[in-house]
Amino acid sequence: MQIAVVENNENRTNSIFESGFLAVYEHENKEWKELSRRENPVPNAEGIAAVRQSLSDVVESLPNVRILIASDLSGVAFSIFEGAGFEIFLVKSDAASALTSVRKTILEDQKESESASHVDVSQFFEHGTNKGDFVVNLQQAQMACPQLSSKKILLDYVKRGEFNRLDVIVSHTPKWFDRELPLMGFKYETINILPDKKTLRVSHAPLL
Repeated sequence: MQIAVVENNENRTNSIFESGFLAVYEHENKEWKELSRRENPVPNAEGIAAVRQSLSDVVESLPNVRILIASDLSGVAFSIFEGAGFEIFLVKSDAASALTSVRKTILEDQKESESASHVDVSQFFEHGTNKGDFVVNLQQAQMACPQLSSKKILLDYVKRGEFNRLDVIVSHTPKWFDRELPLMGFKYETINILPDKKTLRVSHAPLL
């Protein structure tokens, strides 16, 4: 498992748009081995065309890597890395802690995917009142299939964006909502709160 980390001079995760380094690590014999380290070229690019080209060059320089850790990767950077098939993790910590945390998450997700691969999650989504609106009761879905995480149920569906509004009934707000929904161009709001559940409404964020 090779992972690229955007780092600053203090070996902490960094924004792709800030000066620092791009390091590639591999987990080997229960330890992280640094395979390469180069200066991050993106902050030196001037103008949107140059930034895009610099980001594309970074992607091409990582032929064996499809996992990226950074403290921030918004806008065009997120689009380019996601389009190249990277799994992106936004973590603010020292690089060693970030690598350990991300590896753990990836391995857990792989186990969940293996156990949940036979489940058709589309069965949990129902049409809402208006055309283009849908509802999913996450509590009921996870009671029926305990091996499914909120991310496994929702992420692919949300990424496709084939809805106007998606009402998600939950016991608590999934931790990844605040981090990942804005990156995919969505927002959410709480529209109903009861003692043991609440409804979150996911919709497309307005273009800036």
